[in-house]
Amino acid sequence: MAPSPTLLLYLTQLQYFNVMKTKRLTFLLSFTALFYFLLALPSAIFSESRTGYDGAGNYIPDIVIDEKESRKLVTNRLEGKRQEFIEKIKKNPTNYLYYYYLGNVYLEMKRPVKAIVSFEEVIKLNPRNGKAHYQLAKAYDRINDASRAIRHVAIASQIFKDNLDLHWQTKVNVFLLQLREQE
Repeated sequence: MAPSPTLLLYLTQLQYFNVMKTKRLTFLLSFTALFYFLLALPSAIFSESRTGYDGAGNYIPDIVIDEKESRKLVTNRLEGKRQEFIEKIKKNPTNYLYYYYLGNVYLEMKRPVKAIVSFEEVIKLNPRNGKAHYQLAKAYDRINDASRAIRHVAIASQIFKDNLDLHWQTKVNVFLLQLREQE
């Protein structure tokens, strides 16, 4: 015996209702999870840092930073790096990267004259190194030699333009504008 059309219609509607009910339930569960991750979870994470306690309930005391000690640690770290690169240069004097890194250390140590010597050595070994020209320009700027700084930053800009390096080209051009404003 074939099922009646009314029964078929009822079963179809019941199946549709169950599908829609499942979709609504899935949506509500997804929305609840999204709400939890976007609103509740960050506040739980950040609330720990505001209370002075870690996740295990241990008190975290405020730390007072000793500026003098901090400067001493930075100076010692930079001096160690300087010595390391000098030793590497003695072992391999044709590796321009060691001179480049040494120049960066000297810039960080606020010794621009020594940085200039290092970056000029990089340029002797690798004349198309745009980053070395850029750093050399920064060193010249620190000793207030704007004409040489502009010359090297212009060279760096051309190198980055030739290499299609838009990030460095933009960075160099911004520095060039700053140098020209100082003149």
